[in-house]
Amino acid sequence: MKQYLFSTLAICAVLSSVSCKKDDDKSSDPSVKPYTVPATYNFNNAQFSRSNQLVKMTVEADAYLKTANTGSSVVTLDQGKLDNMFVNSGNPFSSTALNASGINLNSFSADAALYKSYADSVLIYNNGTTASAGTGGFVTRGSNKIIVGPRGLEYGQAFVKGMMGALYFKEAVRLLTEVKSVKAADTATAQSKWDEAFGHLGVPVNYDSATVYASSDTNRPLLWGGYLAERGKAIQAGGTIFQAFLTGRAAIGGYDATVRNQQADIILAKWEQLAAAAALNYVTAPTASSAVGNYGTQLHALSEGFGFVAALKYRPAGSKLSAADFQTLNTIMHKDFYDLLSQPGFTDLVTAQNILKNTYGL
Repeated sequence: MKQYLFSTLAICAVLSSVSCKKDDDKSSDPSVKPYTVPATYNFNNAQFSRSNQLVKMTVEADAYLKTANTGSSVVTLDQGKLDNMFVNSGNPFSSTALNASGINLNSFSADAALYKSYADSVLIYNNGTTASAGTGGFVTRGSNKIIVGPRGLEYGQAFVKGMMGALYFKEAVRLLTEVKSVKAADTATAQSKWDEAFGHLGVPVNYDSATVYASSDTNRPLLWGGYLAERGKAIQAGGTIFQAFLTGRAAIGGYDATVRNQQADIILAKWEQLAAAAALNYVTAPTASSAVGNYGTQLHALSEGFGFVAALKYRPAGSKLSAADFQTLNTIMHKDFYDLLSQPGFTDLVTAQNILKNTYGL
């Protein structure tokens, strides 16, 4: 286990661009003391069960919606069960712990009604009708299918990727931003918020960015955690974010607000870049020559891109993405997908690609 010892002197020497003088309103904070950064998130008093449970709720809701994609025939879903999953009523989940948790997706999500409507739309258009421009229904994708609306949006992907932004990313941004204003002496508050933010990442406490986790592994990364590898390898998202969570949490215990805040900024920037990298992949994939004309591939990718662009709405203050560029991205992704795919040279999708590349260095 690689260990790092920090002291006030070391911080001043290494972080020469950061002042180590205490602000007047922090004059009562204790001095930084040496601390060790562990290799895993097994801090003695770490508590992130609530955010971990919320992640598992969306994973189960997503899996339930995906049953509609199985095979070529209609697989009927229960609206009541889906409703209960969103508000955690009537024991809708497979886990007793989730059912008895006293929390629900609806309460923690921004724009909850919108994302619930996407989930509901899976049931509405799971009608056995072959989809086409202006008509919702199913589109064949490999040996299975996807359920799309009249404009080609795959509602299951809009739901799950949208929730990744509107709940987990949004909450992580809020919590880590709040941590940065907590006095160094108030370790309990900072630790609580930091732990909860970590839980929203959806990775195990012994996460290893070099490990290829099997889908059958109950300890595997979930939601954003899965995308650390799926779309974040090129930007080293997994190792960077996990190490920053470890270092920042250790720094809190050492009354080291300077390093704590630095690590929070690293997490926020890299997590946002991860969302952008995923969005870039999914607005690019439909334009590949091998995908052209394959609506199952193209509409699925665009729908994932739709969700990841939506996540950028909840980006932290100081984001590299301007309000104008976000509006451009959002406008493009809300267009009729059939129209986007029929544009000569994929004009709008290329515009989206360029914004994401230039803004985030991808």
